[in-house]
Amino acid sequence: MHEETRVGLAEKSSVVVGGTSGLGLVIARRLAELGSPVAIIGRDRKKGEAAAAVLGNDALFIESDIGDHRCVDAAFDELARRFQSLHFAVNCAGVTGGHAPIRRMDTNDWDRLMKVNCSGVFYCLRREIEMIRRTPGGAIVNVSSCAGALAIPNQAAYVSSKAALNLLTQVAAIENAVDHDDGFSVRVNAVAPGPILGGMNTPERLAADPDNTRRKIDVTAMKRFARPEEVAASVLYLLGPGATYVTGAILDVDGGYRAGKF
Repeated sequence: MHEETRVGLAEKSSVVVGGTSGLGLVIARRLAELGSPVAIIGRDRKKGEAAAAVLGNDALFIESDIGDHRCVDAAFDELARRFQSLHFAVNCAGVTGGHAPIRRMDTNDWDRLMKVNCSGVFYCLRREIEMIRRTPGGAIVNVSSCAGALAIPNQAAYVSSKAALNLLTQVAAIENAVDHDDGFSVRVNAVAPGPILGGMNTPERLAADPDNTRRKIDVTAMKRFARPEEVAASVLYLLGPGATYVTGAILDVDGGYRAGKF
């Protein structure tokens, strides 16, 4: 880790929504290692308490369902009581759904993905921006997906939710790009990962369906999955002092997926 990034993040508080497992936990762990007091928000109390124990340094777990704006408000009310200030936020919570053409898609599946992947991030952004604007140098990173950039058949709900998240990110970036009388500027960016090891791509699941595993690898030019640490490094870059002139960006971390056909 570049020393400038380490100094830029140390002793500045962070919240990672969806930080109880997978990529979110990797991001939270890197922030904690760099000296940032970290809060993680998630639905599963058992996972959340275990993750906070792993993070150490008095990491805070707050239970919340981000698909419910009332739960989100309660979570950030608790965060405001526990943290004197908030400098950084990472919105990493998200869900996937079954594969089906639009004509056969379950409307409940559509509603669930849009509620969590887009509306849920909106609920969090409202409160994060409110808190982060109170101190200078704040930043937010949303975790989107390569699926938000190109149409993928049989995944209309997931693709649409991530495409909406990309534009939500850019609207938030424009609205908060400069200081105002009521608060400081906040940089807002997103990362758009390709297939990542872990989460839905555990070794057991990959081995159980080798054809699907090969298809996931073949959509990348680099012909491999990303390690969670590689995506986390991009998130830390966007939060840190090396990206002070970067806002409204959707950073592809996809092994060349969006570069074209190969």
